Amino acid sequence: MKLFIKDQLPLICLYLLTFIGLFSLYNWLDGFNHFQIYFVFLSLVLFLGFLAYRYLTQRNIYNQLSSKPDNIEDMVLQKFHSALEEAYAKHNLQVLKLYYKDINALKSKQENYQMMINHWVHELKTPVSVISILAQINESDENFSKVKKEVNRINYNLSQIITYLRTEEFSKDLKIEHVSLKELTKEVINELKDFFISNSIFPSVSVNEDIWIHTDKKWLKIALYQIINNAIKYSDKGQKVYIGLEKNEGYTSIKITNYGVGILKSDIKRIFDLFYTGENGKHNGESSGMGLYIAKTALDMLNCECKVTSKANDKTTFTIFLKP
Repeated sequence: MKLFIKDQLPLICLYLLTFIGLFSLYNWLDGFNHFQIYFVFLSLVLFLGFLAYRYLTQRNIYNQLSSKPDNIEDMVLQKFHSALEEAYAKHNLQVLKLYYKDINALKSKQENYQMMINHWVHELKTPVSVISILAQINESDENFSKVKKEVNRINYNLSQIITYLRTEEFSKDLKIEHVSLKELTKEVINELKDFFISNSIFPSVSVNEDIWIHTDKKWLKIALYQIINNAIKYSDKGQKVYIGLEKNEGYTSIKITNYGVGILKSDIKRIFDLFYTGENGKHNGESSGMGLYIAKTALDMLNCECKVTSKANDKTTFTIFLKP
C-alpha cells in the first residue's frame, strides 16, 4: 500500500491542482450557485473510486515489489487482474527464461571444465606413479631421493585438485556410517608417515577411550588429513604434533596441536580462505592455500565446527567439534 501511495502521489498532486483551479474558475464565473459541496463530494468520490480501481487491478505488482522474494520464481505472477499485470507477468517470465538459459550454459561450461581437469589429473597420475616407482627402486641414490620428494609433492597437489572438485558434489557423495575416531586418526597418521619422517616430526596421539560417532568417514578423514598435514608443514624440526580425542557432554572434539612458526593474528581469520597462504605461506614453497579451505569446506558440510588458536613462533591448536 505504501508503494502504491508513493507511486500515485504525482497523480494525486495533479488532481488537487486541477480541482482547485477548476473550482476557483467555476466559482468565479458564478456557475455553482448552491452546489459547491455537491461538486466537491462528487469529485472526491470519483477520484477515490479511480484510485481504488487502479489499486485492485495492480495490487499484485505492488505487493511483489514491496516484498523480498525467497527464490527467483517468485518474480512471476501466478494470477493477474488487469492487462498491465498480465504484461508484467509475461515480461518477467521472459526474463526468467533468459536467466535459466544463461545459468544452464554456465553449468554446462563448468561441467566440461571440471571433466577436463579430472581427465588431465588422472592422465598425470600414471607418469607420476612410474617416476615414483623408479625413485623407490633407486632410493639409495641421493638424486632419486630428491626426485621422490618432489613426486610426493606432485601427488599431494593432484589429490588436492581432485578433492576440491569433489566438494562441488558433496551431497551425492555423502555416506553416513559408524566411525571409530581412534582408527580414523591412525589411518591418517599412517598415510602421512613419509611426510612425518621427511620433516623430522613425530605424532603423539592421546585417546581417553575409543570414541564412535555417526559421520561421513571419507570427508572427515580428508579434513583431518589436511589439518595434520598443515601442522607437520609448519612445525619446527624435532617437535611433535599432538592429537587428542575427547568426549564431553554434548560434543566430541579432536584437538591438533603443533609447535613452530604459529599463525599471525592478522592471518588467523583468513586461513580458511581459498588460495590464502598468509605470511607463513610466502616463506613456504609447499603452501598452496587449498588444504585448510578443503578442510573447512568438508567440516562445514558435515556440520562440524573448527576453532583455531595460535601464537606467533609458538603453539597452534586446531579444535574440531563433532556431534557424538
